[in-house]
Amino acid sequence: MKDPNNISLVWTFEDWEQMEKKSTSHLNKMENELKMKEHLVNLARLVLRAHSTSFFIVTRFLPKTKRDNVELIYCAVRYPDEIVDSFKINKQKKKTLLYEWSEKYELGLRSNSIKESVQNNVPFPISGFTQLIKNYNIPYHYYRSFIDAMIRDSNPQPFSNIEDLIENYIYGSAIVVGYFLAYVYGSINKGSFPLAIESSRNLGIALQLTNFIRDIDEDRNRGRCYIPTDILHQVGLNYEDFFYYTDEEKIIEARKIMAKIADEYYEKSLTGLKYFSKDSHVAIRSCTYLYRKLNQRILISKKSISHRESLSIIEKLTALPFSKYWKLPMSYLKK
Repeated sequence: MKDPNNISLVWTFEDWEQMEKKSTSHLNKMENELKMKEHLVNLARLVLRAHSTSFFIVTRFLPKTKRDNVELIYCAVRYPDEIVDSFKINKQKKKTLLYEWSEKYELGLRSNSIKESVQNNVPFPISGFTQLIKNYNIPYHYYRSFIDAMIRDSNPQPFSNIEDLIENYIYGSAIVVGYFLAYVYGSINKGSFPLAIESSRNLGIALQLTNFIRDIDEDRNRGRCYIPTDILHQVGLNYEDFFYYTDEEKIIEARKIMAKIADEYYEKSLTGLKYFSKDSHVAIRSCTYLYRKLNQRILISKKSISHRESLSIIEKLTALPFSKYWKLPMSYLKK
């Protein structure tokens, strides 16, 4: 399947390389910083639309400036995730690409503009993102933690309990992403920002746990287990059993336990919604509702772990206020 720019919607390493080459050529011909950012946002929107229908839909209800910046954030975290999950390359190549990506991030931080980033050969997913990081005074170490989590994925290790999983993996893979978004969404006042950050942390944990239980079979085939060993023991399994066990009943029980934990974090996150800027409420609430609904479906499901649960487009639309539906057709017509 191809989009109008002839990029496969299941993007390969070669697709990303092609996109990078075209983007660099285009950006090198530009001088206006705002036009360069607009170009990067358009590319980031293409990435978001191709990889996450759900998040694309809910972010349509943000003000344009916030929406543009959220798309830049998504693009910056998508590529490293694709390295570890999708690219058909060996483990050593994955690590090499991630270490190179880390170096490009640091170079982007040292660049004073998008133009300078492009001249320094900083890839397009980072060029706009690093300027955003500086503009919002987002701590630089958040994205470093994200890359560290991706590197850990290339050499999977067990997690002893849910706290170990959260602090030593989910923090880097999801919580810091929630922090990026919190800075862009904003809070109702300066004093409320720490409470908005806490809400983002809880939602990040919930979303990641839902992703884990949805993708158990895929991750198992990659040699990864995100179910903590104490939960495996609770259902009568150990870490080694998880990868070879053919009777799925115990794994499904562990999945149910994880889903219940995730639901608790969704509930916690909602209590902090009021601390965010009001023009971000619809997007955050819709995101929470949509993914919580997916999580609850997985919670009651007795289907095989090879079944990847999802919501239909109609079910996704029910997460949105009816009064906002008119925005969606136009958003799908835009690049």
